[in-house]
Amino acid sequence: MSQEQVSVARLKEEVLPALFREPTTLGEYGAGESPADALEEFSNLLEAGAVSALAEKLGEVVAKLADADPQQLVQKSSWFGRLLGREVERQLVYQVARKTLDEVLEEAESLAQRVRDTLKALDDVLASHASEVERLRIYLQAGREFLDENPQAGVAAAGALDFDRPRERFARKLANLTTLLLSHEMSVTQLRLTRTQAVHILDRFSETESVLVPVWRQHSFALITTKTLNPTLVSEASRAHRALMQSLSKSLESIGS
Repeated sequence: MSQEQVSVARLKEEVLPALFREPTTLGEYGAGESPADALEEFSNLLEAGAVSALAEKLGEVVAKLADADPQQLVQKSSWFGRLLGREVERQLVYQVARKTLDEVLEEAESLAQRVRDTLKALDDVLASHASEVERLRIYLQAGREFLDENPQAGVAAAGALDFDRPRERFARKLANLTTLLLSHEMSVTQLRLTRTQAVHILDRFSETESVLVPVWRQHSFALITTKTLNPTLVSEASRAHRALMQSLSKSLESIGS
């Protein structure tokens, strides 16, 4: 029976009386379609570890950003450091870090798409579980009310030899459905926590990719193309650099919390 057809009243008035007239079918009460396909797709995506992989990739970005700190360009070397070309070396490290960072961010975008796919599958699983939870609640309510309102249903007649005990079997069936309902409710809670975590890191990554990285790139490009290190340019580039570092750090914190 589809969920659209299920109601407490119909179960009590039509389905349950028919089951008790034919007790061998009591075990079928509450049977429904398992959301196995949606759960399998989500499980496969979750095992692929897209969320944790994106977190690791953002960790790489943070490490690269340490080398791409604009402050490195304004550090003054001693005469011996200048003799060894330390300032030129720092500028090369900065430029290489910028280039490598772009590559890592592209890899992170690929992982972010996998997280989006995981979220879509997760939403399908949540919808299936929510539907199943509501269906089980209806079946349980109808079953309990039916037993309360029909105290003789499934009870053997006095003196009759009846080893089937339909009422006891049905009570056990309700207990099993209650256990199944609790399991679904716990799964829904865990799935929602997983979803919240994935959404948080995607939000952070989206902010980083669409706002902070372009600003950082703009200021960084200005730094490496200007002939003189204007203090204002360095200050703005450093500010953009710190904002990017902080956003990515918060992304990683959302995974650990």
